[in-house]
Amino acid sequence: MNYTPAVMALSRRIEVAPVAQNRAGATLFSEPLPSDETLIAEIGTDTSRTLFCHRRQTDQLRVLRGSLELVVLENRCLRRITLREDEPAWVRIPPGVPHGAINRSSSAAVLVNAVIRHGPSDPRDYQPRPLPGGLLRQWEALLA
Repeated sequence: MNYTPAVMALSRRIEVAPVAQNRAGATLFSEPLPSDETLIAEIGTDTSRTLFCHRRQTDQLRVLRGSLELVVLENRCLRRITLREDEPAWVRIPPGVPHGAINRSSSAAVLVNAVIRHGPSDPRDYQPRPLPGGLLRQWEALLA
C-alpha cells in the first residue's frame, strides 16, 4: 500500500469543512474525498468517557444518519464538534489527536470515515482508552 507522505502527518489541527455536493435531478451527490479506505461506523447511544488516538491515520468523518458530538483533545482542552445529518460537514482529525464521540439521542448514528493512512495501522489505535482523570470535569461539562 502507498502511504501519504509523512509531511501531511505533521499537522495536528482539526479541520471542519462543508460537504461539496452536486444535484442531478432528484439525486444529491457528495464530492468524494481522497482516501486509502472507507469505513462505515454505527455509534450507539453512549456517553462513556473513552478516547481513541491513531498514530499513523487521518480520520475524515461525516455523519450520514442521526447526530453525535465529536470530542477532540486540543491544547489540553476537550472541544465538542456537533455533527448532524441535516448539516453535512467533514471533520478531519490528524494522527496523534485523541478523539471520541457522545451520542445522546435514542438511536444510533451512522458515519463514514474516509481514512488516510500514513503508515501501517497499529491494533492499539482501535482500542478505546479511558479518559485521563484530569479531564473528567471537562467531559462532564460537555454533557451538561
